[in-house]
This record gives sequence, structure tokens and C-alpha cells, in this order.
Amino acid sequence: MSVLKPVLFMPATVAFALRDTTNYSFVNYVAEFGKTYSDTEHATRRGVFESRLAEVNNHNEEYKMGKQTWWMAVNEFTDMHEHELATFKTGKATHRVHDHPFQKLGSNAKQNPSSVDWRAQSVVTPVKNQGGCGSCWAFSAIEVVESHYMIATGERDVKFAPQAYVNCVQNPDSCGGTGGCEGATMELAFNMTVTRGVPLESDLPYQGSDETCIDYPAAAKCDGYVKVAENDAQALETAIAENGPVSVTVAANWFSYGGGIYDGGCTATSCSLNHGVVAVGYTQDSWIVRNSWGQSWGEQGYIRLTRSHDLETFEDNKPSDGVACKPYPTQQIVGGESGILFDTSFPVNVHKVQSTVTV
Repeated sequence: MSVLKPVLFMPATVAFALRDTTNYSFVNYVAEFGKTYSDTEHATRRGVFESRLAEVNNHNEEYKMGKQTWWMAVNEFTDMHEHELATFKTGKATHRVHDHPFQKLGSNAKQNPSSVDWRAQSVVTPVKNQGGCGSCWAFSAIEVVESHYMIATGERDVKFAPQAYVNCVQNPDSCGGTGGCEGATMELAFNMTVTRGVPLESDLPYQGSDETCIDYPAAAKCDGYVKVAENDAQALETAIAENGPVSVTVAANWFSYGGGIYDGGCTATSCSLNHGVVAVGYTQDSWIVRNSWGQSWGEQGYIRLTRSHDLETFEDNKPSDGVACKPYPTQQIVGGESGILFDTSFPVNVHKVQSTVTV
């Protein structure tokens, strides 16, 4: 049982500013981000960068004219090819992992708080960076386990090890990928938290690569997980307000996001869910989402997704890209900005384990 009761939280009041990149150059970019290229790739990288920079500047002109609700930024991804960007996603949630589920959570009969932000309660750890390993699913799951552990125990600054999931989660049905850096799911991670538990980050540091599953001292376990009702904004509100941060699946077309309230990640016939992240709160206008691309991305590692599409649905015609288990469906109907409302879950009864070695 939680010892910290959810109350009306106000979102963090950090100010973010649009950066002027109209006179920014490739030379500036290489120096700022410490980029190094071989002679053969220099011209190609410059071409990618200049194309993206033009997109950033055009978009930001529209933002300044009030035609956009968010602005773009130059960042470490600006010179990357599409196949490289794909490695920073991969691996989400599924609807066929049933080892330790609890009943689905639906909408609340009573009215939820108008805004919630669990960061204000010091139960959200600093933003992490998955690097070029497709382990977003492991980061989403471990971050939610961390928060629910701190809410339940009253402890603070607790950091668990995503590498445990990368190393040890079994994925025989290719749910969200083929395992490890090639993708899996948050639900599989929650299942492993029931059976094996998770260690502290200090006991199993993140490597950003597939490693052998070895024994480790389990620091926490859970009793299972709850699935939130699909495409139901009020149900997601309820889950966040009454329980804590929630693992969510999204179509993360966000690499150039700099700040503001993001809008436009999906079209009616294109919303391919491909990334696992964490909803840590909401306002009436946006979902507050924690990413795993480092603190220099977005709003100190966060993105705000508009709620103007809460009642809209989109077609995900590529479930095999990472949102389902074999046999893959041909289509799924997903709701909300970037499909955030479709697949959401959180662990139940996260609790301390007394110094046991898990094998």
C-alpha cells in the first residue's frame, strides 16, 4: 500500500526557450556536439544535417507566427540517418503477455485532479540515456518500477538497473522485437520483476549492449502489473493520479523536438507505435512524458504531448515493428497524440527485497 497519497500537483515551472539557429552551420554543429567523421562520410553527414537544419528553421518560423505549438531544436540526432535513429526506439508493449496480469484499469467514476506531476514529489529519478541500444522498453519499465518503489516505501533517490532487463528478459514470441537491444516489452519486464526482481544500478551498471544474464542481488520485486483500458484518456489520468507514473507506448517521431506542446505525430492512416516511455503526469492541455534520450534532449529529457487528440484514433499498420507478439496482427487502432492511449501499464505492489541473489 502506498504511503504517499496522490494530491493535486502543479507541473514543474522550468522555462524553456526557443534557440535561434538561423545562422547556425555544420562547423558550429560539429564543434558543439563533438562529432567526428571519416573522410568518406563527412559530406553525407553534412547533407543530412543541412536538410534537417532547414526543416528546423522553417518549423520554428511557423512557431514564432503562432502556427505551431512546439519548436524544433538541433541536437545529437540532427546528422543521423533514419536507420540509425531507429536504434533509439524499438521495443514497446503487447497484448499477449499474460503471466502476471491484474485486471484492467478503467475510467474513474469520480473526477481526477486537474493536473498531476509526480516529479514534484521527488519520486522520479533523473532522466537516463539508453544510447544506441533499442532498450527503451527496459528503461520505461525500470523507471516506473523505481517510482512505484519510492511511492510505496518512502525512500528517495533509488536507481534500479535497466541492464537486468536487457540481459535477462526472455522473449520467445518476439514481443516488440527479439530481446535485449533488439526490443522487448514493458510487460515482459514487469513479469521478470515478479519472478527474479531487479537489482540496484550500482550492482549492475548499464552497458548499452546485450550482455550475458548473470546472478545479481535483487533489491525489489512486484506482484504483477495492471493494463489500463485502451484509448481511454480518463483511464490513463486515473492510473497516473491514483497510482504513479505509467509505462506508455508511442509513435516517437520526436527527434527534432525542442520544447512546447507537441502535436502532429500521427495521421489517420499512419501511427506506428515504436517506443516505450513514461507518463509522469498531465495537465488539461498535455501529457507529461519522460523519454530515455538523455537530459539534453527536449525539455530536459521530457516532452509534452497535446491532449487535443484524446478522442481521436489512428491506424497502426505496422504492429510487427514492435507493438505486438507473434502472430502479429495486420492493424491496430491507437488513440491520442502519438498513440499514447493505446498501450499503457504499471506494476503492482513494488516492494523491497532483502539482499537475495537471484539466479
